[in-house]
Amino acid sequence: MKIALLRKLEQSLLERLNQETKAEIIDLSDQISPKALADTEIILGWNPAVLDALKLPNKIKWIQVWSAGVDYLPLETFDQNHLFLTTASGANSFNIAQQLLAYLLIEVRHLDLSIKNQTKKLWQLPAGQTELTQKTIALLGTGNIAQDLVKMLQPFGMKIIGVNTTGHEVAGFDQCFPISQLSEAIRDADFVVNSLPLTTKTKGIIDQAVFKALKNSSYYLTVGRGKTTNEADLIKTLANHEIAGAALDVFENEPLSENSPLWEMDNVLITPHSAGPSDFYDQRVVDSFLTNFQAYQETGIPSQHLINYQKEY
Repeated sequence: MKIALLRKLEQSLLERLNQETKAEIIDLSDQISPKALADTEIILGWNPAVLDALKLPNKIKWIQVWSAGVDYLPLETFDQNHLFLTTASGANSFNIAQQLLAYLLIEVRHLDLSIKNQTKKLWQLPAGQTELTQKTIALLGTGNIAQDLVKMLQPFGMKIIGVNTTGHEVAGFDQCFPISQLSEAIRDADFVVNSLPLTTKTKGIIDQAVFKALKNSSYYLTVGRGKTTNEADLIKTLANHEIAGAALDVFENEPLSENSPLWEMDNVLITPHSAGPSDFYDQRVVDSFLTNFQAYQETGIPSQHLINYQKEY
């Protein structure tokens, strides 16, 4: 069996791949050849050259990408070619959850104001400091990121609401709603966290109607996909102070335009799509791939993080 590698990895991870798969690892990270790709059964990573390889007589059966989201990939083509597609889902959920926790603490303790005051050498106690204790948080999406965040929030005694496709129960959540009842689910939330995947059904789903359902004291945090939020509606909502504020790591278009009104808003915290990176990331993706590889060897199908082409995630 041949496995094509399209990403630079540390030597220790390369050694693990060699030892645990017993396959021939073809390193194409420097020079990608469609012909070489076509001769491999598994591809680790993504490059548009894969599409050229699929047009040739090929042995490709499985693609493992290095991202959790797949909205940028030609899913219909993969489906037509009967390919398994597995993602890095969960590989960075723990560090994204940590960044979300940081956002929450910044909001309730108003640490952003103290940071700004420090640049002015201004000694001023921020008004309205509170705690996460007994607050209500609504998590849009109940996958890996949300579940890791739930574990971190347990000591604070928060009420945790989940929103997912069907409203099915998830461990650690006090209550879950189907996404069809989104406005009802968030009505009493002090914080709304968006980690939804981008699909045809979720594009622009967080719009003015959703923001209208929130309390004026609520905060909106998003780390999922920028295009799930109607940015124009969000800007209008924030400008009119219809919610307390927002912490935003993802945007409709990135990098965020320097002309965006969001930059100038005092009630907005902007981070440059930085929640995902971690020095543990490659290790976790390789761990997941090797678990899947064992299942693939035994059953012919990867066992986790396998994309359902109809659901688009």
